[in-house]
Amino acid sequence: MSVPRSVYRKRIRRAQEQMESAGIDAFLALSLENYRYFTGDVRKQPRMFIPANDEPFVIVFESEIEEAERKTGLEAKGYRALHEMIGHVVSFLNSLDTETPTVAVEMEFSTPAFLLERFRMANPHVEVVDAKQIVAPLRKFKDRYELDFMRKAGKLADIAMEKALELLRPGVSEREIALEVEYHVRKKGAERLAFPMFVNSGERSLWLHGLATDRKIEDGDVVLIDVGPVYEGYCADIARTFVVGNATEEQRRVHRAYVEMQEKTIEAIEGSKGEVSVLDLERRNAEFLKSVGFGDSYVRGFVHGIGLNFEETPFPTIFPEDLREIIEKDMTLSVGHSVLSVRGVGGFRVEDTIYVGEKVERLTTFTRELLEV
Repeated sequence: MSVPRSVYRKRIRRAQEQMESAGIDAFLALSLENYRYFTGDVRKQPRMFIPANDEPFVIVFESEIEEAERKTGLEAKGYRALHEMIGHVVSFLNSLDTETPTVAVEMEFSTPAFLLERFRMANPHVEVVDAKQIVAPLRKFKDRYELDFMRKAGKLADIAMEKALELLRPGVSEREIALEVEYHVRKKGAERLAFPMFVNSGERSLWLHGLATDRKIEDGDVVLIDVGPVYEGYCADIARTFVVGNATEEQRRVHRAYVEMQEKTIEAIEGSKGEVSVLDLERRNAEFLKSVGFGDSYVRGFVHGIGLNFEETPFPTIFPEDLREIIEKDMTLSVGHSVLSVRGVGGFRVEDTIYVGEKVERLTTFTRELLEV
């Protein structure tokens, strides 16, 4: 589905409204995700300024000017050397009708500390603030174009998990599974994976995070697989847990508890009508696991936002203040992010991507049974 340019202009206007309300003079977008959100264009190391009261523009390598203007519909300023790019930034900031302009800059994973420090050195008169207050209120709600992309990403996530199940057997390495799954899902239409795929087997299933190593799968292993295909910039996230061989009754019990916790969380979201917070969901989950004997194993961070980033607002594992975020209509969420790690049994996760509409729509639908392979 082609997104009309008017959609991007509307997003820019809404960002400008947020900036005026917060007393911010300009927003400097440095991440591909925000650049793509406001332009629809894809560019390595994007630079885009959105003034509160003027036309936005992009800064690109000089040979990219015509292409960038054609794809974004915005003015593009060119450079051939670093000092020329910095010159565009300084010139723009000096043109603002204030001695101490306030500029919002992304302060999450996309902006390295050295880049932020260099910006401050070049513009000592500028007050730098976090751009989250501008972008998060817009991006956490998905329009129909974004939802269409996420539905397609969700289908690719199911395809990825089907391939993982096909490959999973004793003797194959975690890395082989990850390589073959990524190759397969990219051939099916994914532009990339949002994060390095988890294939956590044996004792490594207990890990909080994950990756894929050269460890070979063994009979009796619990294997936790997490994969996040990206379609047109938008992510889906799916995680499932498998047992190689016959699952023990305790493994079945832990897995059942996780699936029930996920189901209860989705039911609470669907029934809340915009009145449940992320913290409410965390408290309910902690109480539920306590009631079934796994209270000491609960890890917060069960729900987070997902979209152009595989983790975005609400993002409680990095920003505790996001626990106060209310789950509302038109959000897309990952449900089942945290591991239920039980020593001597294994680590279990069942994660799905959902859309909060009038009812909850599951964008990932691969079976949630504990599969024995």
